[in-house]
Amino acid sequence: MAPEMIPVRRSDDRCRSGIPVLQLRNRISALLVDSDRSSQIAQSSFLRYYGVDTQTASNGLSAFVLASASSSTFDLIIIDISLPVMNGLGVASYQVYACQGINCKIIGMTGCWCEMHEQAILDAGANKAIEKPFFPATLLPILRELDDEL
Repeated sequence: MAPEMIPVRRSDDRCRSGIPVLQLRNRISALLVDSDRSSQIAQSSFLRYYGVDTQTASNGLSAFVLASASSSTFDLIIIDISLPVMNGLGVASYQVYACQGINCKIIGMTGCWCEMHEQAILDAGANKAIEKPFFPATLLPILRELDDEL
């Protein structure tokens, strides 16, 4: 049986608004963790626009609880490294351990981009480090790659 196709607005590479179009073959579930409410709304709207089932958390402990729940399986975790209660690096480190054998990408993000933060994110076990806020040019290749792996 062929995988369920998620409808997109147009079949070409760009829609009239200039926003790139992505057609996913698989359902992707994501956990977006950001303590800044406006960033969280914008970023989760972006993910949902591309058909990604998205849950959000505003601090590291909430993310830890959501990601650890046996009923939650995320294909993608996008987490800010500067979070209240439990920082994003700690959550990322735990998820790398907990996700062994599971196809789960962890993307660490920071609004204060520097080589030191990028290295800290990668050292925590994340698959990639990105600058926040993220844009289609940054995230669409990640979604395409994940879609190909599912």
